[in-house]
Amino acid sequence: MTPTRLYALVLAFGTATAPHGIAGICAAQGDDPVATVRPATAGSLAQRFATTDQAELLLLLDELGHGPGDARQAARLVGELLLAGQSDAVTDHALSSLGRLGVREGRASLLAYLGHRRVETRTRAYEALGQLRDRSDTPTLALGLRDSAPDVRATAARALGELRAADAAPLLLRALTRGVAEAAAALGKAGDAASVDEFGKQLGKQSLDVMLTGYANYLAREDLGDPVKLKIIAALENVAGGRVKQFLSEQSKTSRSQKLQRAMLASAARIKLEAPSPPSAAPAPAAAAKEPVR
Repeated sequence: MTPTRLYALVLAFGTATAPHGIAGICAAQGDDPVATVRPATAGSLAQRFATTDQAELLLLLDELGHGPGDARQAARLVGELLLAGQSDAVTDHALSSLGRLGVREGRASLLAYLGHRRVETRTRAYEALGQLRDRSDTPTLALGLRDSAPDVRATAARALGELRAADAAPLLLRALTRGVAEAAAALGKAGDAASVDEFGKQLGKQSLDVMLTGYANYLAREDLGDPVKLKIIAALENVAGGRVKQFLSEQSKTSRSQKLQRAMLASAARIKLEAPSPPSAAPAPAAAAKEPVR
């Protein structure tokens, strides 16, 4: 069986998480899953990949993406390496290297591992796919929000946030309601102005600290206008409490808008903290019993 035929079979199996299979995703977006892996180009990099020493191979994989070099050639060599079948350690390092390389030549290899049996492998595959920074991968990354493993769901949420995938906002909101805390921060990066109101409905339902990760990202964005951010400040003032007061004070120091700075400081000032209750008086020691007089 040729390597390209084997690679096609790898793509055909382990793709149950996708609606039409990972191979279908490749075809829909113009990728040829077989042609993606090509024969290695002669050269020092290809020679280093020929090593049978796992320690050297792990060192090589960890070097990829950290310096100059032909990223496309490197991604093809990593794909061929995965085709040959590797240990769990080499597989995981290889997937991470494809993310750092950040080129589309590594995409088909990553797709083949999104349904892998091991959680760590799936997590690395989703993380690396997100590092390609291709918004056309939004539907594929969103599949990870439904994975059985919390680490995979969290990784998929973070990847969607980094992609600024606004069309994934409803899915991120649903994930938040189902316990994916990382979806809050992702929504703050990816959601549009309309998503702020829907996100705000989770106040009181989700942990305040989790909600504040999302609000911090909303407030930091330059593409959202002051009116949207003023609504956030007002909503938080209604929640009140020491944590909100601290949050607004901290955010006022990083905001570029003087209007927002003033609004945050004013809201923080209006939040009155209850004075701690004085400690209860210690009970008086019981009187010692007197000896009966004889």
